[in-house]
Amino acid sequence: MMTLKLSFPKHFWLSLCFFTIVFFLIEISLYGLVDSLKEGTPELFGIYALRSLFFIIISAVLILLIHLHAVQKQQQNQLIGWIDQRWSKSQKKTALGTLFFVLLSIVFLVLDPALFSYLAHEDIFIEPLSAFLFLAGAAIFLRQVGNVPRSNSPQKKWLITGLYILAGIFFVIAMEEVSWLQRVVEFETPDAFALNKQGEFNIHNFATGMFEYAFYSGAFVCLVVLPFLHLTSVIPKYLQGLEIFIGDSFTLCLSSIFIAYNYDLWNAFPTQIPYFMTLFMLVSLVFLSRQRQMQNIFIAFFIMLLMTQISFLTVGHNMPRLWDATEYKEGFIAFGFFLYALNVRRNLLQGIDYQSVKATTASTKA
Repeated sequence: MMTLKLSFPKHFWLSLCFFTIVFFLIEISLYGLVDSLKEGTPELFGIYALRSLFFIIISAVLILLIHLHAVQKQQQNQLIGWIDQRWSKSQKKTALGTLFFVLLSIVFLVLDPALFSYLAHEDIFIEPLSAFLFLAGAAIFLRQVGNVPRSNSPQKKWLITGLYILAGIFFVIAMEEVSWLQRVVEFETPDAFALNKQGEFNIHNFATGMFEYAFYSGAFVCLVVLPFLHLTSVIPKYLQGLEIFIGDSFTLCLSSIFIAYNYDLWNAFPTQIPYFMTLFMLVSLVFLSRQRQMQNIFIAFFIMLLMTQISFLTVGHNMPRLWDATEYKEGFIAFGFFLYALNVRRNLLQGIDYQSVKATTASTKA
């Protein structure tokens, strides 16, 4: 009997770039740039259903290839044991609290859409909290500059530069969230900014759609993709040595929640592909993990992502504003980046010692 054996391609990243270009050409030729990024009520039937099925298949194949590579390394005892590093008690409590808030938001969505929408309005809850979390993250990065000399990393200048850049990015995002405190200070919008979408003193409203997709895609790569590649030891060579800026399984799981808060942007491929990829990433981690506790955690977040997205697709039309889901999405992105900042802080304080992790993994196996 002939068997088909899948393996990790030798030139995986080059192949990925090639197929990405091919995908974009096919997507744009079939749907056009407008429909590829279409906003509005989710299209769940007909050709859009086939399109979603295609996204599911390519997401599954991509993650399967990475998973098989990780399995091979695991069999050769070359897979570093980041996956099975258990969470601390405070992390578990944070995860439970986060899952409870997600459930609560779904309850509001189903039973009281007006309240769900109200919390997402400007200056009420989600937006100010998002700004605060980004500011807190920026402060954490600046505070950690002093810890770099005590770290085990030889790339001191790169680390300091990276921390300053991240702090600057977080600060700008925080101020953009609250229009640079325009509504607090009550100053008039300068003429140069008066022509943007909302007539507010911020940059992102000049091209809201473009900035949104860039923000969401960047968050997906930083908070979900890179941690997954790190956990499965598939980090590209040019990123090796910078693992101190990559999150762990805790950051990945809690950040992944934002992936499922979709309604008006569901039709866009930058929304669906990250969602399906994240689901398959969690499935991969379940099978790669050898700790029952960690397997249960990955399963719990997988179920939560499914339940959350299904809720929006089935009852999202009851929201007073179609874009309310994206406001929560941005709130969870801010939360994820705050956890990411704490993750970087933890990496700097503890140092990244692969040998100790390998030793821990080996003793666990024994």
